[in-house]
Amino acid sequence: MNKIVIIDDHQLFLHGLKLTLENSSNEVFIFDNPMVALMQIEPLQPDLILMDLNMPEMNGICMLDELAKRQILSPVIVLSACEDYKDVATALQKGAMGFIPKSYAPNDMLIGLETVLKGDVFIPADIEQQLEQLVLQEKKNKEQYHLSDRQTEILLYLHLGKTNREIAQLLSISPDTVKFHQKGIYQILEVSGVSSRAKAIEKAVKVGLLTA
Repeated sequence: MNKIVIIDDHQLFLHGLKLTLENSSNEVFIFDNPMVALMQIEPLQPDLILMDLNMPEMNGICMLDELAKRQILSPVIVLSACEDYKDVATALQKGAMGFIPKSYAPNDMLIGLETVLKGDVFIPADIEQQLEQLVLQEKKNKEQYHLSDRQTEILLYLHLGKTNREIAQLLSISPDTVKFHQKGIYQILEVSGVSSRAKAIEKAVKVGLLTA
């Protein structure tokens, strides 16, 4: 009997999946709040964690980061109803062991779970090629729009909504130096005008330099 944790904020899907897994002789624990799940997963020591990628309290990408910080080593399969696989690729890069679309048939999903429980990565064959192309394109984008380490730091703080003065304090540099690096970022990302900051963030997310 496998011990499985499911984290999903959609009640109908959550309880339907719980029933499906229990009918296959698994012990199942469900959470509709990722923050609550984080506090209770460690003592449970599950054999597998299934979680939605898009949740209001904390998305699946942040959840993977938190699990890693807490050294919770249970394999994770991410679930999503979205057909934009950018976040799926990010989740796999951060250590997720599999991806299952929410539209997947129950029997196919169980095969995916068994694959991961055996220690292998599971990605549906029709999606794997799309993910490989996406990762390849993001690699090309990062080569095309190459930022220095300092520029990358400043871009991240811009994405977090920090002012130039706040960024200067955080990095122990002058506001003028921040502005200098911003100009370089805008040139590399090929944006200009009064809304350059917003355009730079939007483009950085689009080409994979930032996570939305």
